[in-house]
Amino acid sequence: MGILTVAGFTAVGYYIILHKILGRKYLVKTQTIWDLIFTIAVPILFIGTFSGLATAVIAGVIFSVLTAITPRPDGK
Repeated sequence: MGILTVAGFTAVGYYIILHKILGRKYLVKTQTIWDLIFTIAVPILFIGTFSGLATAVIAGVIFSVLTAITPRPDGK
């Protein structure tokens, strides 16, 4: 699998898990915290290779985009 595929699955999987556990309202309210946790935790998971680092960086960008485009419950 390519780096983009692994990064995409990583980001989407993390997003789906958070959305199911926390709900959309709380996820949107605390999205900066989750971005920071994801940015720190994923590189640790993929530590050791350049491709792992590249995967973590791309996954972080994808996750940030997903949380940014999540609609707010109040419609704003």
